[in-house]
Amino acid sequence: MSLRNRLLSYIDHKGLTVQNFEKKVGLSNASVTKMGDGTRRSTLDKISNVYPDLNINWLMTGEGEMIKDNAPKLNISSEKALPFFDVDVTLGFDNLPNDQTTIPSYYMNIPAFANCDCAVPCYGRSMVPEINDGAIIAIKEISLDSILPGEAYLIITADYRTVKYIRTVRDNPNKWRLVPKNLEEFDEMEIDKNKVLKAFLVKGVITNKII
Repeated sequence: MSLRNRLLSYIDHKGLTVQNFEKKVGLSNASVTKMGDGTRRSTLDKISNVYPDLNINWLMTGEGEMIKDNAPKLNISSEKALPFFDVDVTLGFDNLPNDQTTIPSYYMNIPAFANCDCAVPCYGRSMVPEINDGAIIAIKEISLDSILPGEAYLIITADYRTVKYIRTVRDNPNKWRLVPKNLEEFDEMEIDKNKVLKAFLVKGVITNKII
């Protein structure tokens, strides 16, 4: 089995499409189909940073198991561990299937975020530089009546998920303004409050910048 086929097996194991995998890792379109034994180490490092459970030695050589023996495992007894869900969260208004992963990919021990519900990855540039493309956000679900205008929230509707600042609409109390940080490239929009199914306050950001 080639490196490309092993990677495709891992992608299938994670329940992802190739396109979603490439987007999450930060690879260009069709990168996976071009991979071979000469794949650059920097590309493998990108994959490993986003998917730490993948055994890179297995990916490169076929030896050992696909999933690391020491990969982060569910630790139900750890009350302060923050579950990480590998779901698509967009920083724009792209339509996405709103299927929700019910089992965390792994747990993160970050005391500062102990009171958060979970962590998820974000993609897009509309919240740059507050939230960079590919960053991880720690979030906490709140009731819609408890939303404080001016804060950043993950908003879930029947059509999309998006991270934006919420602000009031002066002449219409039944709507919210969804405002991006990056106003040079993105526009704000208005949404009917009754279309919001869930709201999560963004309580922290974990950057993916590598120094």
